Amino acid sequence: MGEKIRDREHHERLFKASMNPIRRKIVACIGIQGKTREEVKKELELSDFQLKFNLDWLISQGFVIEEDGILKLTDDGIELLEAG
Repeated sequence: MGEKIRDREHHERLFKASMNPIRRKIVACIGIQGKTREEVKKELELSDFQLKFNLDWLISQGFVIEEDGILKLTDDGIELLEAG
């Protein structure tokens, strides 16, 4: 598998995600280990709407995936996590 291309679109997505404090908190909460939606909601004290809106965006943009009920960071999500 080749090197992932880091183009302008990629950097714009990272920037957009990093500028939203709730999305940054969700990514940090999920972390390397992964968590359920309920764990993230409870730990961050988010409303159903806040969680769904922001998590749906993170999933649609390729930062988070959900496997067997567990939220996990993708490589882009880990990059966002490491960027702080």
